[in-house]
Amino acid sequence: MFDKNEKSASLEIFLDEDFEGTMYGLPEESLGCKLGGKVVLNNTKAIQAKYLLFVFAGKIIVACGPPMSSSRPEYSEIKTIFRKECLFHDSATSNKKIPAGTHEYYFEFELPGNLPSSFKGSRGKIEYYCTAVLSRPIFRNDLIVKKIVNIKRCLMDETRAAQTHHTTFTEGILDEKIHYQISTPIMTFREGGLVQNELILKSDNIGTAIEAIEYGLKEHIHYHTTGEEATAVIANVNEERYPLGKRRIKIDPDSNDGDPIMINFRLCPWVNCDVNSELIDVIHKLSFTICVTEAVNLCSDNESVLSEATNRRSSRRISFGRNPNRRHSSRTMSLSNLSNIINSQRNTLVSKVERKRLHFEIPIIVTTKSIKPSQESLSDTLIDRPPSYAIASMVSPPPEYVDIGMPEFSTHENLETDYVVYDLL
Repeated sequence: MFDKNEKSASLEIFLDEDFEGTMYGLPEESLGCKLGGKVVLNNTKAIQAKYLLFVFAGKIIVACGPPMSSSRPEYSEIKTIFRKECLFHDSATSNKKIPAGTHEYYFEFELPGNLPSSFKGSRGKIEYYCTAVLSRPIFRNDLIVKKIVNIKRCLMDETRAAQTHHTTFTEGILDEKIHYQISTPIMTFREGGLVQNELILKSDNIGTAIEAIEYGLKEHIHYHTTGEEATAVIANVNEERYPLGKRRIKIDPDSNDGDPIMINFRLCPWVNCDVNSELIDVIHKLSFTICVTEAVNLCSDNESVLSEATNRRSSRRISFGRNPNRRHSSRTMSLSNLSNIINSQRNTLVSKVERKRLHFEIPIIVTTKSIKPSQESLSDTLIDRPPSYAIASMVSPPPEYVDIGMPEFSTHENLETDYVVYDLL
């Protein structure tokens, strides 16, 4: 019978305490990092073993099928991006039995600097893990232990992040009516990074007024397969979401046109880092929607109303031409009606407005904060690492954030409603 409860032996994996799993710099420039540790085998009595194998592997898994069929093999693909093996015990070259006691097997090797960051999404993941396998003879259970390893990428340190030359300036014109200028950071940290934006809006049209601004961090995820396998097809799936939600702020109509608008918020671990890999790509953009109202020009309608009223006056003059008294009365009534119609249309011209939503986006890079000790003072460190972000990775997002990137946020009918989906300020 099989030994289902093998309590005489245990297997564990321990990584070095100084292992960060952080790649510094761009993939083509990074020196990588060193992965070291040990596999510990505890056995109370001598055991027979075929081999003891340690494996570190990295894989990308995607499923790009249509709804209800995303797990079909022709829409799925798995790629091994890195694999390293260490054989600690082999019965073919050593004794078949491992004596009782605590046995430690050390490993150490370099990880290449071009490995993509760890990622987990709705249709795929990039995962790194260590596996230790103690293969036993027949009728004996193998011992298998697995440990997930998180790989990150840092593109800048905290000192460079605070420098002014790491911001970008963008300007443009929306709908040929609204001129905007905005200063945004080039990149920020996923762990509580501050995003400071300075936005200036100017209306080039007297009849166009700015009512509100909607903003948020958009995360675009692209899953795709290569179709290299014989049974696979080339498939692509794009997902857009707002991991921190959106916020809408109203613009004071009495404020001066062109005054700077400061928009600041912080990130938290609900946001993924930028990823560039064979099957999964993740990029981020700062999304802005300018809600404006515009007076509708109805001059052409007034001209048609005036022409129609003039025609009616002429026809009435011809119909009552034989009676002078009725002619005068008809002329007076026709002129009075014409004046009322024109005044009514003028009132319509003033009261009728059109609501529009003008949109623009600015790219931003999201990276991992450096774990290297900084030269900042203790007070600065406490400010840069607020306690709320320390536990953000352990709290799952509220349900409403799952669907936040799908529809547009508000319709024209409820445009004036002020709402906050999520605010990190």
